[in-house]
Amino acid sequence: MQRIGKWIMVYGSWVFILSTAPLALAETMESNSYILRQGNLNMTSGLKSSSSYSLTDTVGQTAAEFFSSNGYHVKAGFQYMYTLYDFSFSISSLAVNLGTLTPNTFTTGTHTLTVTAPGQGYSVTAYEVNRLQNLSNPLDFIADTTCNSGSCTDSSAGIWTTATNNGFGYNVSGDDKASDFTDSTYFRPFPDISLGDTPAVVMTSSNSGKNRTSTVTYQVSIPGSQAAGEYATQIVYIATPVY
Repeated sequence: MQRIGKWIMVYGSWVFILSTAPLALAETMESNSYILRQGNLNMTSGLKSSSSYSLTDTVGQTAAEFFSSNGYHVKAGFQYMYTLYDFSFSISSLAVNLGTLTPNTFTTGTHTLTVTAPGQGYSVTAYEVNRLQNLSNPLDFIADTTCNSGSCTDSSAGIWTTATNNGFGYNVSGDDKASDFTDSTYFRPFPDISLGDTPAVVMTSSNSGKNRTSTVTYQVSIPGSQAAGEYATQIVYIATPVY
């Protein structure tokens, strides 16, 4: 048993009253279809805010934290039930026009990817539907880049600064970019889903974040023997949250 003290006022004087109550260590609730066992009862939890601050809290939780090991994850505390913001993904432009191409000369175009992710982070993967394809002759393609020395792959960027090494590729810069994009000279070819390639990670984080933005730079160089015509492909981006 534990004693609980209470102060009450009686006609202007203070009187201290002692009462007794059983010591509560846990609470069990059950029926024919469930059993709930609680090791503690929160004193308060929720969102507090004013003109100068915003605070979420859990008071009374024995351990409010994210715990993990092989085979399980435990998210303890109100914060892991309360979503600070919704998951979202946007692309600044759905079409990138590379204009008229000149043989053995780089042509580039850009747009931005923006991700807002609560929880334990996110990943963005990408692939091309096919190589840049001649719209008048589907059998005519612009090859994917192999970078300066043939060192880049779908998942590993390489330096591509020599325009006579023709092809089509991309670079990513900004927030949470894949680590192999060391700087603006590092490029990859896109995985070609028509050839059975696996989508490649272009942005990733294990943390929550708001308005995480990266720039994708598309780069192309063609040989003098490339057939004239309009070339196009579709690039697909897949944004996946982690909770």
